[in-house]
Amino acid sequence: MKILFCLDFYYPHVGGVEVLFKNLCENLVKEGYEITILTQKTDKYSLHKENINGVKIERINTFNRYFFTFLSLPRLYSLAKDCDLIHTSTFASALPSYIISKLRKKKMILTVHEVWIGKWNQVSNNSKISNWINDKIERIIYFFNYKNYITVSCATSNALIDAGINKEQITTIYNGVDYDLWDKNKYDRSKRKIHKIKKTDHLFFFSGRPGRSKGLSVLISAFAKLAKENKNVKLFAIVSSKNTYKKEYDALIRQIYELNVNDRVYIHDPVKYKELPWYFMMADTVVVPSLSEGFGFVAAEAHALDLPIIATSNASLPEVVGGKHIFVSANSVDELYCAMLRSTTNDYDKSKKKIHTYEKNIKEHIKYYKKIMNS
Repeated sequence: MKILFCLDFYYPHVGGVEVLFKNLCENLVKEGYEITILTQKTDKYSLHKENINGVKIERINTFNRYFFTFLSLPRLYSLAKDCDLIHTSTFASALPSYIISKLRKKKMILTVHEVWIGKWNQVSNNSKISNWINDKIERIIYFFNYKNYITVSCATSNALIDAGINKEQITTIYNGVDYDLWDKNKYDRSKRKIHKIKKTDHLFFFSGRPGRSKGLSVLISAFAKLAKENKNVKLFAIVSSKNTYKKEYDALIRQIYELNVNDRVYIHDPVKYKELPWYFMMADTVVVPSLSEGFGFVAAEAHALDLPIIATSNASLPEVVGGKHIFVSANSVDELYCAMLRSTTNDYDKSKKKIHTYEKNIKEHIKYYKKIMNS
């Protein structure tokens, strides 16, 4: 089967969605599928055309992801001629894929990671006008009937149903975690010494983009409150300072200094994905204070390492968090502070481990592809 993927971003752009599709596409190649990806060129170092582990990748220049919706159409139309199926994803790739699937009379699948309809002002740092526009764009996306929807969690499925999509058209396939990479037996806590974290320090760990949706400002406020009472707590946060997030990143740094915790909070640039487990293993507690999550890779990966987790109880996080954990309400500084205080005495709730493997993710995608093609 020849599958054409149209995606907003792909490797070397790094994020949870990119991890999902890189793993999916490369494993589909191993299973004998012919995979082509059309995406946008996000940096000057990536090539316009290349082959990575058997996956054919084409990148086009765009001003931003919104222009990709229109600029992708000519090349997408050409590539779709020889494909059997178009697989796309929210956000900007959805509409061009829908248009080309109709023109070329090809079946298509839309993967939905999160639904923010009605929530943009709560989860985004953009202006009210920008959030209003994004909300309208998202509503327009779901106005069209894509027929075949994959969601990455039950929470996203429910949100999609609330957006008016027929539940019979929705299939949930959880994202997969690389348990070979995220194997705690392969790592130690040596990074603590490099970053001058003492044995007596209780280190909280965060990884994600700056801005409202990941709840980092709430975490900083809760940590500052705890730091006034406990001299042995520290926070290590891997946060992107790219131009895309410059405004949010600058606001984060200001908040840290205004709350006078700059000597207790370590802000670190993103690292290569394969190096991440070493940084996770520094943690005494991983904190995932997200206001919204489609799946929650950070939580799932921390769980794979058997690390204690504090996470918000909203969206998909209860579906991926297990083991030693504490759930808190989203956007609550006081609840997060109390949970962090509990964690310093190793006082966690406990539940059965939750496993989401790559193998199951690939198997369910292949099963779904065959179902769509045979329908």
